[in-house]
Amino acid sequence: MNSRALKWALISAPLVLSVSACMGWGGYPVAKNVHESQLIGTWRAEDCDTTLTLNRDGSASVTGMPTEMNLDGKVTQRVSGDGTWEIDKAGAEQELDLNIKDEWTSFDLYRDKGRLLVGLTVGDPDNMNWCALTGDS
Repeated sequence: MNSRALKWALISAPLVLSVSACMGWGGYPVAKNVHESQLIGTWRAEDCDTTLTLNRDGSASVTGMPTEMNLDGKVTQRVSGDGTWEIDKAGAEQELDLNIKDEWTSFDLYRDKGRLLVGLTVGDPDNMNWCALTGDS
């Protein structure tokens, strides 16, 4: 590698890493300054056959939330039930934390063309099995 190419690689690597750090899975940008009032309501992911309802009083219910998928994206385990929810700050980002049957599940918060998305990584993140829940409008 010549010195010009080496300089270019050294200069561009931090830029590429900083841009990718601003994007979540699926290329969606991370949502910032999300308020509880923006999450209240029903969220659905048709591809995962999941419905999540978040209530103003902090209670929640979920139907069909996948907890495990195999490598081809087929759901092998699901959870349904009632519980609680809250917004948690994870470092510089916020996440939705859901407690169902004394098990906490964290959802990431993203934006797609200004619309809020609630994202669930199912199983090992390296397998890239995700559910993107959208709110009822």
